[in-house]
Amino acid sequence: MFAGVVDERANAAQRRALAAIVSGEAGGPPGFIRDNLVSDFRGVEFKPIEFSMDGLKRSTVISDIASFEIEGVAPRNRPGEPLYIDNTAHPANRRLALARSKETHIHGFGLDLDFVGKGNNGHFAPFAWAA
Repeated sequence: MFAGVVDERANAAQRRALAAIVSGEAGGPPGFIRDNLVSDFRGVEFKPIEFSMDGLKRSTVISDIASFEIEGVAPRNRPGEPLYIDNTAHPANRRLALARSKETHIHGFGLDLDFVGKGNNGHFAPFAWAA
């Protein structure tokens, strides 16, 4: 299953373009994922998105759909910088920062999930998609 959310502040042209990218219709990594890895596409919604970065912490709130908070895993010898996994096949980036998920809540697109506490992993990375 996969779905997408575009920030509601996007204008009409931006909404069309971003919906095409997120849905995989424009090709690129989302198109590859939709065509080869996931058959259950649940659509694109337009909601307010809040994103915050503070050092190694990242959090996102998408109104009525999802919220999550992660914190990068810092090595002992480089505080303030996360540990990385390099040379991955991840569609966002070949280099991923390791993180621990503090909490994840998803209540949308037919899902009703809450993960809170220890033992949940995460990662973050900058990305750029091209068709």
